[in-house]
Amino acid sequence: MKKLIYISICCLFAFGMNACLEIDEYAEPGETLIGSIIDKNTGQPIQTEQTNGIRIKLEETSWSDEPVPTYFWVNQNGKFQNTKIFKGTYTVTPVDGPFFPVEGKSVEINGSAEVNFEVEPFLNVEITNLEQTGGNVAVSFKISRSRASFKITDARVFVSNIQYVGNSTFLNNKSGQVLTPSVNLNNTPDETVLATTYTLNVVGLESGRTYYLRVGARTNDNVQKRYNYTDVKTITVP
Repeated sequence: MKKLIYISICCLFAFGMNACLEIDEYAEPGETLIGSIIDKNTGQPIQTEQTNGIRIKLEETSWSDEPVPTYFWVNQNGKFQNTKIFKGTYTVTPVDGPFFPVEGKSVEINGSAEVNFEVEPFLNVEITNLEQTGGNVAVSFKISRSRASFKITDARVFVSNIQYVGNSTFLNNKSGQVLTPSVNLNNTPDETVLATTYTLNVVGLESGRTYYLRVGARTNDNVQKRYNYTDVKTITVP
């Protein structure tokens, strides 16, 4: 009886090893999806950050009416690219960004496919002036919007020594000096916010270094509290 059990176990082990050694004949995904998220107010790709910025949601409708979605991040400059997609028909939707929701688009991906989206941001932020004195920079900016929405809550100057600057990557404090100053706008009427040019001071940047700077402002429209950003400015300290 023990011999029979031993032989059975050996057979099961051998079967398992053969199954493990079987060659996976499925081809790796190699199709490409590219595109841009365009700010309808400026006509330019929307500024975001990576990660914790805009995501692209993919839902393959080739095989199911209720597909399980997959996601990937949009680049900081508002453009996206994914080169590891299986052939098929997908509903493509930009999500989680600081803009009003948009409808997804059906796209057949076979080789390389391009899809672009025009979105209306919650806010537009513009740097109106940068005044640098050594390692100190006065940053002036204005906030605008094309559609009234929820309360404007705050604005902040983000500074980093790498180009991917934003709420996920910034220098917070150095030697007790705040490098990312902010203004709390919760108690300021939105009409006043939109009519005001704000100036925030970045101090204590080190001599001989290059920094990257941009301004972000946000509302409480989205659960993720994403910022709407300006483009990135380069600051070199002599």
